[in-house]
Amino acid sequence: MKAILILLCLAVGAYAQQPEPCEAPPLFESRVVEIVPSRRFERIGSFSYDKEGERFRLVEYLREGDTSERYDELFLHKEKVFYRFNIRTGACTKEALTEPFQPIEVVAGAKFASEVYVGSSSVPGGNVAVDLFAGNRTAEGPYTATFTTVQCIPVTSSHISQTLGFVHYNFYDVTLGISDPNVFLPHAACPRL
Repeated sequence: MKAILILLCLAVGAYAQQPEPCEAPPLFESRVVEIVPSRRFERIGSFSYDKEGERFRLVEYLREGDTSERYDELFLHKEKVFYRFNIRTGACTKEALTEPFQPIEVVAGAKFASEVYVGSSSVPGGNVAVDLFAGNRTAEGPYTATFTTVQCIPVTSSHISQTLGFVHYNFYDVTLGISDPNVFLPHAACPRL
């Protein structure tokens, strides 16, 4: 009986230590890769993120199928406007932004799946602990994401989209904060608000 009570206490203690869903830092910059295999789509670029201002910027190389382009894109969700500056041509478009801001966080309803170490355990300091969460997006279907165990830095995010199929993101070279507050201003060639 005592052994069962001890095992039960250990199980409750282990369950209580499971990480809770987290939110990424409210301001950060990183490099990002987005891949959508069904469209032969790849986006590689620098990413600036501001949760409170509900805005982000991507300066990117974009390839879809056999075509490629370089863009500087600014998403201002509170103002409901999107700017796309074509780096090659110098043309800028300004469009209404209709989709809601999606904060970088563990999606509501996702559950902790496991803690793993990315890198090598045979090299001192050669790895980082990440927490894997899995669940379903509201209308999109299955979702997984990994965030660092310390400070909830985003590492990967994947989901199944009804329109695109499998969509995957990698975040790397993440730095906390925004190095240039003007990063959230439209390119000089773009029409103003």
